[in-house]
Amino acid sequence: MTKQAKKTRRPRNSGGLYQRASDGMWCAAVELPSIGGKRRRKVVVRARKEDVVKELRKLRLAKDLHGDFGAPAPTLAAWCEDWMKRYGKKRKPTNWSRDQSTIDRYIVPPLGKVKLDKLTVAHVHRMHAYITDPKPDGLGLSPTTANHAHRTLSTILEAAFAEERVSRNVAKVAGAPAVAIVKKEHLSSDQARTLLLGLDPGDGTVPVDLAMMSLSYFTGMRPAERVGLTREMVDLDAGTVTVAWQLQRIAFAHGCGQVEDGIWPCKRKKAGYCPKRVEVVPATVEATRVEGGLWLTRPKTRAGWRTIPMVGILRDTLGAYLDTHDPGMEGLIFTRPQGGKGKGAMTGRPIDPSAYTARWHELIATAKLPDISPHSARHTCNTILTELGVPADVRIQILGHAGERVNEQVYTHTSDARIKEGMLALDQAMRWR
Repeated sequence: MTKQAKKTRRPRNSGGLYQRASDGMWCAAVELPSIGGKRRRKVVVRARKEDVVKELRKLRLAKDLHGDFGAPAPTLAAWCEDWMKRYGKKRKPTNWSRDQSTIDRYIVPPLGKVKLDKLTVAHVHRMHAYITDPKPDGLGLSPTTANHAHRTLSTILEAAFAEERVSRNVAKVAGAPAVAIVKKEHLSSDQARTLLLGLDPGDGTVPVDLAMMSLSYFTGMRPAERVGLTREMVDLDAGTVTVAWQLQRIAFAHGCGQVEDGIWPCKRKKAGYCPKRVEVVPATVEATRVEGGLWLTRPKTRAGWRTIPMVGILRDTLGAYLDTHDPGMEGLIFTRPQGGKGKGAMTGRPIDPSAYTARWHELIATAKLPDISPHSARHTCNTILTELGVPADVRIQILGHAGERVNEQVYTHTSDARIKEGMLALDQAMRWR
């Protein structure tokens, strides 16, 4: 008599198949990780055995792929909070602050209570309407604001998709709101020369306003790069200025605990009023605190870290300025005026970006020129270089552009000689004396 083979036991937690005695229905069950010591199972019921066998195979496959596929899905608000903790810390400080503000103002109010796995295209459109519809139904803001909120939501949902929390990124499916193409305003070379000439006292001295404006229009440096320029980055002997830092105000974040239903433990809406407020600087960001909420941080892209030749009048102007102005805190060459006892006296404290913007508009108004933003100097510089026939790859190196459209040209290893030629041409076009 042949000995009967021993029946092999099914692996533990691999799933069970049984028929209910009460109604004859077939059931398939798979064990899931417990929560708080409480047993959890996923059970499906079918009338036919062959159908429930198929479902059992699907359950086992889903468990192998996703692990705890039966865990309750978080709300979008909870996922946004988790995303900020895990992904937000890898972003630049200003981006972190902007993302948190976008989440709090535009994403959570209309969609925060929706379960992450229940989000639909209709929900995304609801967010768009919440932002752009006139008050009191909506916020009455521009499509540009809605577009930015949409892109932030898409980034957040893309992380959920990568972690297999959702089956698709509904923001991608919905599409971003269209925004109007706005022409970037800037000064012409004649207008820029008029502005610089009006700031020149004509006695050989160089006040801070003239030095900063000259640097703006001859290098195209961003506003934060101008106020963040340090003495060690200016080499008068070599005739170069290196853009290696930018001065930024890091926004405060609540340090009082976790928000619940939109209310923080301190009861303050704005983080700046929180008694335990904190400044969030990601560990991945190289930054130096200067004063208060003002920090020196590295440029936002690799292309932003660059060395620009100084030739002709810019070199002379910056040299004359440094002869009479000592570096301030952290070596900053542009610092806050003391006030009272002469504008030239400096305290060494950093110039707040908002104060710089206000001063910029004041100088533009005094010169009776079109009211444009401090960032417009980059557009002026780029436009003049273009009109002078300076090649695109050289302009990119001078201005420190980085983006999908220009990345192909950023790494063309433009020679210093070609950059210097471009700066010499700019010097001839912009020279005011």
